[in-house]
Amino acid sequence: MRQMFGFGRVLLLILIGSVWLAGDAAAADLKWGKPTPEQDARCDTHQDTKDKNDCGWAYSLSALALPTEGEVPGFFTNTARMGIFKPDGAGPFPALIIMHTCGAVDHDPAHMPFWVEQAIKAGFVAFVLDSWSQRGISEICQSGRGVFLQFHIAVRTRDAYDALGHLIKFPFVDRDRIAAIGFSNGGRVSYQIARWAAQEMYAQTATRFAAAIAVYGKCFQKSRGIEYLAADVERPLLALLGDQDRDGDPADCLPRLEKLRAAGKPVEWHVFPGVGHAWDQPINRTPRTVTYLGSPEGVLFAYDGAAQSKSVELVFGFLSQQFGLPEK
Repeated sequence: MRQMFGFGRVLLLILIGSVWLAGDAAAADLKWGKPTPEQDARCDTHQDTKDKNDCGWAYSLSALALPTEGEVPGFFTNTARMGIFKPDGAGPFPALIIMHTCGAVDHDPAHMPFWVEQAIKAGFVAFVLDSWSQRGISEICQSGRGVFLQFHIAVRTRDAYDALGHLIKFPFVDRDRIAAIGFSNGGRVSYQIARWAAQEMYAQTATRFAAAIAVYGKCFQKSRGIEYLAADVERPLLALLGDQDRDGDPADCLPRLEKLRAAGKPVEWHVFPGVGHAWDQPINRTPRTVTYLGSPEGVLFAYDGAAQSKSVELVFGFLSQQFGLPEK
């Protein structure tokens, strides 16, 4: 297996990447590398072939440069970008890593700022994790990025664990109370974060995510038979779904969630009646049907203020329960 992550594979990655990038100037900052022996060994310990392959691919991209300080946001602070935003004071505060959709972190300029504001109101540090900008990627919703589509969830899962390892260095963060929330494509990452295998492959330290939340995240990719919600879930997981969403489709998710719960896994969920995809994004105030990669049948994107408000209540109620915090 180690040969798979050796020199020959790196050459293959460079060749594929070069062909891909030659036709995509927007992705010119995507940087390929070689897994370290320690990273290679992490990947090699797993029995599942897909996990091994995804792990090797994830470590074949350079890591993100993460923010070096926390910011107390003011009225004019742009929070629709990579940043660690904190409440005023020394803390330590619980923290929430926020993971964007398949689009840019500022695709909807109001989306990330809304969740940063809610997190800070609830007394959390909010780490907006941008997996695209430094890699020269604008989106992977419709245009695609060649071979990157085959393993981008693994890359984003590694990014999340890198962010976790980074956050615990700050004295204003409570290292035992760090959770992640992901939206749509980021929700698929949340399902992975909750897995035992992800911890073993990507965690930099013994610190683990205390909880994960997936908001309108796809559980199962029918066209390629990919299970995002795997059997080895071990961290507390909350899934928020809309019953009119054909992407994060409850018809796919509920049987899998119910099976996990029956096996004693720490999973919870809520299905919003009459609600489609991306219900907390004001850019979708005018409902529309969107066709994009992985959803050729079209998906209803529709903002729903009531569902947005209820989502906040459910998310921070869940986190307060997991962290033993008083609900506000």
